[in-house]
Amino acid sequence: MKNLFQSTTLQLTAWYTLILMVISLIFSIVVFQVSYSELQYGFRVSPGTQAQNFFEFGDLGTLESWRNDRIQESKSHLIGSLVLFNVFVLAAGAAGSYMLARRTLKPVEEAMQVQARFSSDAAHELRTPLTVMQSEIEVGLRSKESSKAGYGELLRSNLEEIQHMRTLTDRLLLLANQNELSMQPTSLEQIAIEAMNRGIPLAQKKHIEIQNDIGPIQVNGNADSLTDTLYILIDNAIKYCPRKSLIKLTAAKKGHRVELRIRDNGPGITADDLPHIFDRFYRADMSRSNQNVSGHGLGLSIAQRVIKAHDGTISAKNNARGKGVTFLITLPLA
Repeated sequence: MKNLFQSTTLQLTAWYTLILMVISLIFSIVVFQVSYSELQYGFRVSPGTQAQNFFEFGDLGTLESWRNDRIQESKSHLIGSLVLFNVFVLAAGAAGSYMLARRTLKPVEEAMQVQARFSSDAAHELRTPLTVMQSEIEVGLRSKESSKAGYGELLRSNLEEIQHMRTLTDRLLLLANQNELSMQPTSLEQIAIEAMNRGIPLAQKKHIEIQNDIGPIQVNGNADSLTDTLYILIDNAIKYCPRKSLIKLTAAKKGHRVELRIRDNGPGITADDLPHIFDRFYRADMSRSNQNVSGHGLGLSIAQRVIKAHDGTISAKNNARGKGVTFLITLPLA
């Protein structure tokens, strides 16, 4: 890919330089024609001055020869100046064209690098459950002591891996979907209630309390996508919070926007990892704890994409004294 972009950059530089040189040559030709005409007019011998010039040069033939010499000398100076000007334009234009070509292609190169990295990461994530399924099936088929119960356990394990793959593919499709969301006035309170209800079963297993203090606030957004986003953050907090802890949801109006906070009592995020938690396939368990937490590293990336589509912002910071993390979302009010 690097060689491809280098070659494309050189081709684009050549085209930019060629266009610039064509313009420069046309400009030089026009300047030469106008200046040469002015030279001829400037050295013209008018009838009123012929007598005076005759006494200076002896005869009109010498005067005409002097006139032609001056015109040719000025013409040579003019051509030399225009040649130097075009050489300078060629050198400066080539350098400028290369920089412009690099700047033009840089967003495309970065986008292709992100796409290539995304495809590689997605392939790796899909390969892992497939490898697990293949290994379990091969072991099950080789075993001579396999029973009906053993095959049932094998199928249940494979079913779990299939569910993981389905979740992964659904999230990959969501990330790849670039369609605009339909926006309308939506109750942030209702969104929080629906997202909280989704997370209650998992929270109950760890005896985690979810406290919703969001009041009747209307935002301009898509209810389904905002509910999914808020559930992602609640689910993320539940996974990393210790047993019998608290997750708190609050919201407050700030001018024409609302600030929504999701605060947990988990282990926090290291300073080195905090800037990367919204990267695709970034493992949250690498940044927040040493717990063995399942996931694909896509949840926060999806949340960021949805919030940006709502003309909002999302960020995270550690709470005071390292007691958990607070995610801050800003959204426009309806």
